[in-house]
Amino acid sequence: MQHLKAAAGCNPCRSTWSYLREQYLADVPGSAITVTMIATEVGIAPRTQRVHLTVLVEAGHLDMDRRTPLHPVIPPPPPPTTPGRWAATLTLTCDTCRRVLTVVAELAGADWTTRGIPRADLARYARMTPKTWTVHVGHLEQAQILRKEPDSYRADDGRWAGSRPDRYVLLSGSTFDALLTTGAQAGARWFENAAYELLTEVAPWATGSKLLPSDRQALVRRVAGHMEYGRYPRDVLRRMIARRTIRPHHGITDAYALLISLLPPPMSAYTPSMGEVTGVVGRRAHCLTCERPHEDAAMPEGVMCSDCARTSAPAF
Repeated sequence: MQHLKAAAGCNPCRSTWSYLREQYLADVPGSAITVTMIATEVGIAPRTQRVHLTVLVEAGHLDMDRRTPLHPVIPPPPPPTTPGRWAATLTLTCDTCRRVLTVVAELAGADWTTRGIPRADLARYARMTPKTWTVHVGHLEQAQILRKEPDSYRADDGRWAGSRPDRYVLLSGSTFDALLTTGAQAGARWFENAAYELLTEVAPWATGSKLLPSDRQALVRRVAGHMEYGRYPRDVLRRMIARRTIRPHHGITDAYALLISLLPPPMSAYTPSMGEVTGVVGRRAHCLTCERPHEDAAMPEGVMCSDCARTSAPAF
């Protein structure tokens, strides 16, 4: 059977993803879900169901195990050119939201992100109060048009040194005018490009030529899912991956399992630590396995410490 439609326009693909998401949220292990069970739920033959599972994996909607849901099956937005042109293509019924988006697009840098501009100044540029600005930023976040990220920073000794004004990231849903595209390995969506850039920087062993292309794309999709749907800031994911030093002089046994051990669980939501919100290191989050406090105050709940990650997924 040949699959002629994109997953977003295929009813069996959407039904398959929805069913697997329900099973995942119900803590049903993937090994207990057979192809026949999925096909019965979707209403197609098992042989046809295998084709739709393959399409969902290749499109990044399912993980490599063909059971773990990642990206929702939704139509991709049109590709952007520049922040201003991309913002002009969007249809917004609220004039206030339009003014907020226009200001962010005009002040965004080359990476489609505003930095160092206080909320009061942004609201003044948009001719509204800071409270009104916050309300309509929330509307744009719910519509997945832009994203507000905290911008805390550390001193040279590793302690939290304070916070800068929040960053506002425009979510184009595609490439930043080829800015983040590095070779042929980068993804076609914004978050996949950002995830590939992050892995290239902090975990080059996860994007190297010795890795199978399917594993490399699966790793990129996994990190992109945490950024897009789990709302994990790039800096937090960078610190999570870098908390274990990897020097692959003799190769890595299983790069996929190694990186997964350093990432949060699938579809988990990011909860900022006290240190990131207030700039003051308070109670540290505990390791998911050994229940000891993390050494890094930025680590959120639900992840393993570096020692447990080393035990669960040896690098060599």
